[in-house]
Amino acid sequence: MHISVQFGWINVKLAFIKMLATIRMKKIQIILLLLFSISAFAQKVTYNHIVDSTDVETKEVMILFENYLASNHQNKEKNKFWNLEEQKEHRNFDFLESEFQPSLYMGFPVHILSMKFINEICQIKAQFSYCKEDGSPYVLAIVNYVAKKENGTFKLYNALSSNKQNWECTTVGIVDFYYPSYHKFNYEKAQKLNDFINVICKNFGVKPKPFEYYLADDYDEIQELKGFDYYIGMGGQSKPSGKATDDKVYCGGLGEYYPHEVFHVQIDEHFPNKHFWVSEGIATLLGGSRGKSLGWHIKRTNLYLQKHPEIDLNNMLKLTNLDSETSYHYVLGGLIAMKIKDKGGWSLLKEFMLSGGTDEDYYNAIEEHLRINKSELNNFIREQLQIESEK
Repeated sequence: MHISVQFGWINVKLAFIKMLATIRMKKIQIILLLLFSISAFAQKVTYNHIVDSTDVETKEVMILFENYLASNHQNKEKNKFWNLEEQKEHRNFDFLESEFQPSLYMGFPVHILSMKFINEICQIKAQFSYCKEDGSPYVLAIVNYVAKKENGTFKLYNALSSNKQNWECTTVGIVDFYYPSYHKFNYEKAQKLNDFINVICKNFGVKPKPFEYYLADDYDEIQELKGFDYYIGMGGQSKPSGKATDDKVYCGGLGEYYPHEVFHVQIDEHFPNKHFWVSEGIATLLGGSRGKSLGWHIKRTNLYLQKHPEIDLNNMLKLTNLDSETSYHYVLGGLIAMKIKDKGGWSLLKEFMLSGGTDEDYYNAIEEHLRINKSELNNFIREQLQIESEK
């Protein structure tokens, strides 16, 4: 259920929030299900402190930002509040929107913390949050936007577009690598990534496409570059993590070689009718997860499940994370993908990627390709985990 903020004076009260979080250490995907109930409570975009809100350009940017937030973010057609250049170059032109599911703009009240002009460029800092019933704040994110003039009128820009100019950039093959100045670029790993791209694209029958690859020692550095001062899930132990979008890969902790996310950039769009576990399973089979091979995840999952016979793998799609290191959709999805590839090679993997997006489709595809009924999965998967762990 998608809820968008209605700006101006509206009557809403936050009645229930249920959050299911899948945390890939510094990469976090958050599914927030928000239910709103009607009551006599006024809500609008608020401002912390604007030095001179009567200034013509300040007022223009304020109206621009409010209008953008109130626009339909599910509509990927031209948005008159965003600059044309980024809209022409990127189908999903707002790089922050997909950081949370269903969207950054899912309905949280927005509080503008500051608006600062430097050489006719306005930096906007916005907090997405609400106050809980006990009065304490719940902050989803604090993000930065840029507003500058396009043909004489202010338009919004991604912070990443300007921030990346302060990083180093090296192009190897079809990949533009962006990285902090402290990083010593590894050409060998960069070429290895290009080799990986050529192999998977050849086997899936698609044309390799150029993309941008952002890397740093810690994923929070990547988030800061993108425009985040804070996001829910920030902090904790620093471990390898990453994220893929339409034409970008963000990588923390693995340098120039993060094949899992690159698989998503190169292959996913060509197979839209697939289940989430199919894509993540094949990406883990071919590129590992969080810097560890599928075999590594299989061994620790096998040990864990031996200690927990009560876990029902006949309904494995209901499972989320084994722990902070291993997620079921990576390891079990990877195991299923492995068995399908063992049986029919790349051609059968391609069929698997076309098998449909529902849970029923996924179970049916397993039965079709492996002759394993859903009621047999618990025994089958446990047996295969043991077999693979002994290799």
